Amino acid sequence: MNSSAEQWDALVRLNLFGAMNCVHAIAPPMIEQGGGRIVQISSLAGTIGTHVGVSIYGSAKAASESFVRNLAAELARSGVTANTLALGLMDNVDGELSAQLAKTVPVGRLGTPADAAAAVLYLVSPESSWMTGQTLHLNGGTYMS
Repeated sequence: MNSSAEQWDALVRLNLFGAMNCVHAIAPPMIEQGGGRIVQISSLAGTIGTHVGVSIYGSAKAASESFVRNLAAELARSGVTANTLALGLMDNVDGELSAQLAKTVPVGRLGTPADAAAAVLYLVSPESSWMTGQTLHLNGGTYMS
């Protein structure tokens, strides 16, 4: 909470309005063609509180998840599904910090781009056609529901 209102605005513009702008661009053609898949990338910070100073980021991600749930209800009859993939700690730092973070994850490692890609591939596949308005948590067991 030590950040300025301008920093809050930037986080909300990117993480909420960014998602809304992308959907605004892609939903009409999907509706016109009779179907499609929308996958919003989110964060565990949108679901649980943390002590690492990401309250505004987490709030924006929670809002984007709510946006996708409501969007899913609005678009379902048009054949468009909308889901969120909420990622936990990802392997995007090097060295000792990465090793320390991995110790906090029940499976003992951080997520990789390949982990995220596999989940996105499922969400856009025909096998997920009955899944809409959901948040899929991918976090190595850090959050279990």
